[in-house]
Amino acid sequence: MTQQKYENIMVAVDGSREAELAFEKGVNVALRNASRLTIAHVIDTRALQSVSTFDAEVYEDLQEEAQKLMTEYKEKAQKAGIKYVDIVIELGNPKTLLATDIPDEHKVDLIMVGATGLNAFERLLVGSSSEYILRHAKVDLLVVRDKEKTF
Repeated sequence: MTQQKYENIMVAVDGSREAELAFEKGVNVALRNASRLTIAHVIDTRALQSVSTFDAEVYEDLQEEAQKLMTEYKEKAQKAGIKYVDIVIELGNPKTLLATDIPDEHKVDLIMVGATGLNAFERLLVGSSSEYILRHAKVDLLVVRDKEKTF
């Protein structure tokens, strides 16, 4: 049996506790595989479309905040010993960008996401990103769960 080695692991982060756990586990898996780590953050423009007046400042603030968060993640990953760390910040629909677009573009072979805290009713209404990614990703997916949290 040949051992699977991941070359490029993508961790999706959004600032949540679950994403933080996925990032920490992603760093460990990347270290064990001596692989590249791609840290991806998507600014969900669907949520902003409900704002009646398009305000460029809102997007600028969100991108600035995302850039700061991603720089912190990149520094943590490098301090942990990961040689190649890419950060990706995109605007759009997180589900499609994280499931196929970013992994295709960056030649990702493992996607890691945090389990969302949505309950069953909320999932019916909005659907969870991890469920969408599971159905549409062309590569392996690891959903990281918060052991402290029961849904």
